[in-house]
Parts: sequence; C-alpha cells; structure tokens
Amino acid sequence: MKMGLERGLKERIPEIQEVIQALPEGPPLNDEQINIVLDGVRPFLQVAGGTIDIDKIEGVDGLQPTIWLDMQGSSASLSSVKLEIAQRLQRHFMMAGLRVEWS
Repeated sequence: MKMGLERGLKERIPEIQEVIQALPEGPPLNDEQINIVLDGVRPFLQVAGGTIDIDKIEGVDGLQPTIWLDMQGSSASLSSVKLEIAQRLQRHFMMAGLRVEWS
C-alpha cells in the first residue's frame, strides 16, 4: 500500500523525496496517565478480588519504553486479562515499541 501511495504522490508532486508514516503524539508516559487506563479495568479486577498497580516505568525517552505492572488476585494468571490491559495501554499512548511487562 505504501508503494502505491508513495508513487502516486511522487508523480503528482515531484518535490517529494520520501513518504514516511508518522504516529500522532500521545500523552506523556507517566504514572498519572497509566493510572487513567488502569482505572478503567480496576473495577472489573476488584469484582474478582484482584488489584493492579504500577511497579515501575523504564526507558521513557528510549526506543523501547517498558511499563512494569503488578497484578494480584485470581485474574493475575489470566493471559487474556493481561493482553487486554496491554492493548489498552498501547492504544492510549500510541507509542512505537511500548512494552508491558508483569512483575
């Protein structure tokens, strides 16, 4: 798809030398913003007797920032719950290379 789009733009606008995909700016990667996302899942975890907290954030200005989360309770072993939380964080921050790890 990129090749067709790039070729079409270069044909119409000869000054274009390269077409690159840019991600929109997301919110800053900090405890407050992470908690906004986690607050959306905490009620569901609490019903199942679980909790989730931020353990640490690494590499905020690096190429592969990592959010370490600590989840307790019966849902802590469910990979589907972990996957949903990781996807919500990735959608919220729109940051290439963002990793979510579990303590």
